Amino acid sequence: MGKIVIMYFYLKQPKSDKATVIDLIYHLKAEKKNFKYSTGQKIIPADWDFSARYPKLKRGASGKKNKQIALVLDNYRKHLEDAISDFKIQNRHLTREDLKLIFEKKFNANYKDDKIPFNVKDAIEVFIENKKKGGGVSDNWKKKYTNLKNKITLFDVYKKRQTVFTDLNENWLDAYCGFLRDFPNLVDKKKAKEIKSIVPKVGQSDNTLYRHVNLLFTFLKWVRKNYKIEIQELTNPVDEYDTDDIHLTDEEIKKIEKVYLRSEVLQRARDIFLIGVYSGQRFSDYSVFEKEDIVQTKKGEIIIKRADKTEKESFIPLHNKLRVLLDRFDWKIPQMSTQKFNPYIKEVCMRAKINNIVKKTTHRGNKKEVEYQEKWKMVVSHTARRTFITLSSEKGMPDHIIMKITGIRNTETLAKYKKTSQDSVFDYMNITWG
Repeated sequence: MGKIVIMYFYLKQPKSDKATVIDLIYHLKAEKKNFKYSTGQKIIPADWDFSARYPKLKRGASGKKNKQIALVLDNYRKHLEDAISDFKIQNRHLTREDLKLIFEKKFNANYKDDKIPFNVKDAIEVFIENKKKGGGVSDNWKKKYTNLKNKITLFDVYKKRQTVFTDLNENWLDAYCGFLRDFPNLVDKKKAKEIKSIVPKVGQSDNTLYRHVNLLFTFLKWVRKNYKIEIQELTNPVDEYDTDDIHLTDEEIKKIEKVYLRSEVLQRARDIFLIGVYSGQRFSDYSVFEKEDIVQTKKGEIIIKRADKTEKESFIPLHNKLRVLLDRFDWKIPQMSTQKFNPYIKEVCMRAKINNIVKKTTHRGNKKEVEYQEKWKMVVSHTARRTFITLSSEKGMPDHIIMKITGIRNTETLAKYKKTSQDSVFDYMNITWG
C-alpha cells in the first residue's frame, strides 16, 4: 500500500469560466496551518477533476495539454513528498517557512543564490562573503567564523542531519555545546580533515565555548536583520569563568632575554614574543609596525597604528628595547600562526627555566579539571600582551595610558588582562599595614 500524503491541488477560482491558477496546499499538523504555493500552472475549471484534484483525462488537444499540466503537478507533488520524507528521517517538524525556502529554491526562476541558504552552515558562508565584500574585517575575524561554520558542519555529520534555522532552540544549543565539550571523541576525523578543521586533543573549555556561542549569536542577529527570518531568541547557556592565564615577572623576562638559544627558529620566536612584551600589542598586529608610522614628539618617537581587530588607534612609544628588536627584523616581523608559534615560545621558556609550579583550572560543563604544571607550559603568544598590561599597571601606569597604548576600548576588557602577582599583593600589604 502506497503512502498517503495529506496534500491537494486547489483552483484559485474554481467557478471561473476562464483558466485559473492551480495552487498546492499542504496541511502541517504541527502548526495546524496550511502551506500554500502557486504552481504557476493554469487550467479551465471544466477540465479539472474536483474529486481527484487533478486535470481530467481527455482525448485530443485539450487532453494533451491536461497531461502536460499533470506532469508539472507531479513534479511539485514529488518535491513535497521528498521534503516530508527527509524531515521525517531527520526527526524534524516541517514548517511553512521550511517549505517556502525549499519550493522557492526549486521552482522560483528568479531565486538568487544571494538569498540566505536553507541550512545554517551555508548561511554562515554567505555571512562571511558579505562581510568580506564590505571590507573592514580582519583575517582573525574570518578564521573565527570559518571555524564556526566548520564546527556546525561537523555537528551535522555527527547528528546525520543538516541544521536549519528552525532547529535553533535551547535543546539544539545544549546538544551543540555538549558536542563541542567532547569534540575530539565525537568528531568524524576524516570529515574534519576534508574541511581543514583542527581537532584538538581535548574538548572546548567553557570559556572558549562561551565566546564561540556569542559568535553564533552575532551571526544570527545579522540573519534576523537582513533576511527577516524568525529565529528563537536564545541566551548563552555556558558560564564564563575567571581564567588562570599567566603573566611573566620582570625576572622571568630577563631570563628569556638572556637565555642562550642555538636554534634560529627559537631565537626568532623569542624576539617576536619580546616585541609583544615591550609594545603591548596583539600577536596578530605585530606585522603592522612600519617606519612610516613613527611620529616625532617633544619627548621622543612614537608609533601610531590602528589595530587589525578593532581599528582602534594606538600610541606606542618607541623605547630602546622595542626599537632594537624591530631594527633586527628591519621592521618586517615574520608572520607565523599561533599554532606554530606557541610550541616554540614554550620551548624558549623551558630553556629559560620558567618552571615554577602554577595552577590551571578548566571548566567543561559540570566538570572542573585542576592540574599543576610548570609555568613554561602555559606560556602562549597572548602571554606577552598580558605581561605588558599587568606589569605596566603594577608599576603605576594609569589605566587610560595602558588603554591608549594597547588599543583596548573599555576598562572591563582591561581588567580581564590584569593579573596581580602575589609579590605585588605582599608589597602593598606591607606598605599599608607593615
